[in-house]
Amino acid sequence: MSPQEILDIAKAHVEDAYNRFPIRSHPLVVVKPYRVSAGMAYYRRNVIGVSAYVLQTPEQVRETTLHEYAHLLAVHRHGERAANHGAAWKQAMQDLGIPPVVRHNLPVVRNARHVRVIYRCTKCKAEIVRSRRLNSRRKYLHVNCNGVIKLDRIENSDPA
Repeated sequence: MSPQEILDIAKAHVEDAYNRFPIRSHPLVVVKPYRVSAGMAYYRRNVIGVSAYVLQTPEQVRETTLHEYAHLLAVHRHGERAANHGAAWKQAMQDLGIPPVVRHNLPVVRNARHVRVIYRCTKCKAEIVRSRRLNSRRKYLHVNCNGVIKLDRIENSDPA
């Protein structure tokens, strides 16, 4: 599905939900490049974001859009303390006619590790492997021997 198709479907479901269960103002619907989340509700800005990557079918767009609208509806009814997946959100989901499922099980694109950052302890010579560099302005000590940890090398972990 194209981002425009996702947006059109999501807007139609928000319009229907808003007509049945109005909140303070009509929410803005945007398509975002979420790679893991199917959608997000920004209740302070009254915005629903839906994923251009995760959502593949009209039914997935519908369920995600209503899930996020339920967050806005719960906050409208009960205040910011209801912004989670608690009882107010579950009631809003039931009012919207969908089961209160918290997490999706759709296939997602995860970020692959691109580098291996190898540090070495100056005291015991132990090797510490990380996926990101440590802040160079700070001093880090090895937890096992209290030796100073220094950058040894950076390796590319992507297959050639």
